[in-house]
Amino acid sequence: MEMHQIRYFLAAARLLNFTRAAEACHVAQPSLTRAIQKLEEELGGPLFRRERARTHLTELGRLMLPHLERTYRAAEDAKALARGFGQGQVAPLVLGVCSLVESATLDAVLAELGTAMPGLQLNVVGGTSADLLAQALAGGLDLLIIEAPADAPERFEAWCLFRHDYRMVVRRDHPAAGQAAVALADLAAEPLIDHACEGMAALRRQAEVVGLSLNLRHAARDVGQLRRLISAGLGTGFMPAPRDPAMCAVPVADAAISADVVLAGIQGRRRSLAADSFVRASRARRWDAPSA
Repeated sequence: MEMHQIRYFLAAARLLNFTRAAEACHVAQPSLTRAIQKLEEELGGPLFRRERARTHLTELGRLMLPHLERTYRAAEDAKALARGFGQGQVAPLVLGVCSLVESATLDAVLAELGTAMPGLQLNVVGGTSADLLAQALAGGLDLLIIEAPADAPERFEAWCLFRHDYRMVVRRDHPAAGQAAVALADLAAEPLIDHACEGMAALRRQAEVVGLSLNLRHAARDVGQLRRLISAGLGTGFMPAPRDPAMCAVPVADAAISADVVLAGIQGRRRSLAADSFVRASRARRWDAPSA
């Protein structure tokens, strides 16, 4: 979903006339029409009902209007904040990102912020969600992107970005790599690589409920080491699908474990201009869950 598509939609929704909306946006009408059609494809249905002399919003269009208005306003606010920042002024941002979180949208937001804010000084800190939350509470991080904690502290302020699903992750040459799904009993028979995350904890609980004993043969302190062990053929991982063509993520049919990924900060703590811009730019985008 691109910002120009939203801008054209909002103009057409306001004027209820594609010709006048194109003139207001300073584009040719076919360009405006194509952009709105692409937006309709992404949202899964028509946004306008076009009649001979009149144009009306459909039910989907009326439903999406306030959401897209907020999205566009947040994006414009973020740009205004960034434009107002001095060209040579340093804008520090310490961002904690859970090592399990992979998102092309995060890459796009960081690129957008770097372009709009030349003075950005970004420090990205990796780690487990629990470690990053502890660092944020201690004042070491401005913002964090982590799995939502089961017991959020009182000052925790979060916005949900997407949900990622845990999978059995193996090398491409593993016998299970071509399967549509495996059973929890199949996963329990694998030499599993243990690591600190909510998904592994949930897997242990689920296995205990059905009386299975997990074969936790190896352990990794971080996701980089986890991937190294999988790549070496030493064991099987249980994690969100990685963006690695050498690995394959297979659903576990009777262990459907997911986690909400959130952008979070600490309530009552004043955000810097860079942190505020990052929040606004992030909330203006639609975050899609990574594909398996």
